[in-house]
Amino acid sequence: MLAQALSRTTLLMRAELRDDVPESALVDALADLSVVISADARLIGTAPGRTAVVTAALLMARSGHRVWIDCPDAAMPEPQPPLAGDRLHDALRDVGADLLPERTIEIGVPPATADLVVVFGDRGPAAAGRVLYIGASDWSASLSTAAPQAWTAADQPFGAMAAGALAASEAFKVSMRRLSIFARSPQAYDRMFGPATDAVIDLPPGGARPEPSLGAFDLVSGGAIANAALFALLRTPDIRGRCRVIDDDESALSNLNRNALLLRSGLGMAKVADLARNGGDLQIEPLVERYRDGQPLAAVVLLGVDDIPSRWSAQRRRPDWLGVGATVGFAVQVSSHDATTPCVGCLHPQAGMTDGPIPTVAFVSFWAGLLLALRLLFREHDRHLSGDQTWFSPLRPEGWEYARLGLSAHPGCPVSCEASGRTEHQARPAA
Repeated sequence: MLAQALSRTTLLMRAELRDDVPESALVDALADLSVVISADARLIGTAPGRTAVVTAALLMARSGHRVWIDCPDAAMPEPQPPLAGDRLHDALRDVGADLLPERTIEIGVPPATADLVVVFGDRGPAAAGRVLYIGASDWSASLSTAAPQAWTAADQPFGAMAAGALAASEAFKVSMRRLSIFARSPQAYDRMFGPATDAVIDLPPGGARPEPSLGAFDLVSGGAIANAALFALLRTPDIRGRCRVIDDDESALSNLNRNALLLRSGLGMAKVADLARNGGDLQIEPLVERYRDGQPLAAVVLLGVDDIPSRWSAQRRRPDWLGVGATVGFAVQVSSHDATTPCVGCLHPQAGMTDGPIPTVAFVSFWAGLLLALRLLFREHDRHLSGDQTWFSPLRPEGWEYARLGLSAHPGCPVSCEASGRTEHQARPAA
């Protein structure tokens, strides 16, 4: 059952490996990795500190790693879905037993030397083959292999979630380096999966502040990106609003590898009904049906759907603001659009192919949802985000500063948006 739960992850791993690598070798590379997440009492006494530990633990566990939590226990008064309860250790144990089959999340340190220790805060690391130091502020995260990183996150969870995601991608790369003998291109493989040494992720645009009062919005898809976006939004202080989630699919074992709010006990349920169980001040209204062409949508829409024609269809409804999260292999693509900017059809003018299982891994889907949630929260204060995209490879966090890209109107836009119409008019030869 563990191999089936990891099947989407191993499918993605195969893209960089020779065809002769056995499936058992892929599963073993993931499942035999032991990771210790270490945090000090000061950090774990804050909501962002607990969020970092929870995020890292869940993302690593969903990739099949053996996860150990080496930190003091703490009260957990804030919501940390899908965890339940008010004590951190008990909640992590319980959720670990309800994730991938044959996996748990343990408290303490393993009897043998860990393959990786991730240190949040100032605590000294346990013995490990590799030590990774992670820091965070409310709106940024940093990584180093040389020295502890400052931890100042106190009020907002976003730097902490980025910190957890940074840790998870580095753990995954340790597993991938164990398979280097099967690499299709050894040099490219080493560049892709080599350890990061130093990286800084600054999340929001300078000086902007989020708007936690979201009103009513629609989320098309109940899959991995939708899960991650809601994971982030549900942790946002003072969040309010009503989110209608549209999807007709049911959760399956192969979804456990990346759906951030899904537990094994939720398998077989409609994805949107399972998501709705996590709602609070952000109300989640499930709509158990497939999004159809021409279906009315709210003025604000988030898309996590893989099907590109469905993205075109949603854009044709002319929402005031549309945010799109996507993954392409190990990369993340997130964009936002309003009525005057190049639209999702300009960005994705070809329908593409979505037949068959889509290769995915937990930390990549998580980044897509986190960045999509941030665009939603900042949409009123930073309008210049509309009409651009973020293209980011979490495997190489050093490239974050180059992740923001502009969008151009496409003269063959399948949506025939206003921006593409201006481009076509300008390109038309004079009579």
